[in-house]
Amino acid sequence: MRRHIRSCPRRIYHLRHAMHRSVLVAFDFDHTIADNNTDIVARKLLPKEKLPDSVKDLYRSNGWITYMGKIFELLHTNSIGTEQIKSAIADIPVVPGVETLLKELHSRGCEIIIISDSNALFIGEWLRNKRLSHVVTETFTNPAEIDGDGLIKLGMYHVQDSCQLSTVNLCKGQILEDYVKKRADEGTRFDHIAYVGDGKNDLCPILRLSENDVAFPRKEYVLVKMLNDTENRGLPKVQARVFPWSDGLQILRTLEKEIGLCS
Repeated sequence: MRRHIRSCPRRIYHLRHAMHRSVLVAFDFDHTIADNNTDIVARKLLPKEKLPDSVKDLYRSNGWITYMGKIFELLHTNSIGTEQIKSAIADIPVVPGVETLLKELHSRGCEIIIISDSNALFIGEWLRNKRLSHVVTETFTNPAEIDGDGLIKLGMYHVQDSCQLSTVNLCKGQILEDYVKKRADEGTRFDHIAYVGDGKNDLCPILRLSENDVAFPRKEYVLVKMLNDTENRGLPKVQARVFPWSDGLQILRTLEKEIGLCS
């Protein structure tokens, strides 16, 4: 078994400030901020009998972006309009405690970013509906737009082949690393980074964290199991401190205790 998956973890190191403590908190979106999967919510608007086997097989053969593109075409063909889709997305509840967590982090001067394999239309609609847009500094996700016929069209955030832990259209670890570098070039270097997620594509960014950082995998989701199995998978040891969670307030209290986050 190979001891390293190609590319992935290059640790994100931090230069400390004598006068200023800076904290970055990066969130996944589906099942981490919004308590459901936005793409699945959209797909379920389509009657089951309208989903051909050929479309079901697209995910395995061509990837999620192609699959969801076809789902949006079927929704459009079946007169399920964008307003109905956006309404279903907006109705997704917040994960318990996460609304308070986001507002508290924002009020305490933390930078908050979202890195998600959903899409910009869904995330933007949901944040606006929940009146949370102002707490998020930047969102990194797949682009989406509504064309002149009312069809939602998706694109890839980027195309990558350097990280085998990630999908071709979005490597969360690379996005996190690039953001930290960009902010350093702008004069902000983070004392601590926290990463909050639930799924297998959240493993890569966590593996890039340093011992100064903290990782929050959601309990009873696949990321917890993957973090406990990195050695058997031939992956580097996780350097960040790991704290499984089920409520956003647990994350807040842990940040207060572990990195001295205060009001």
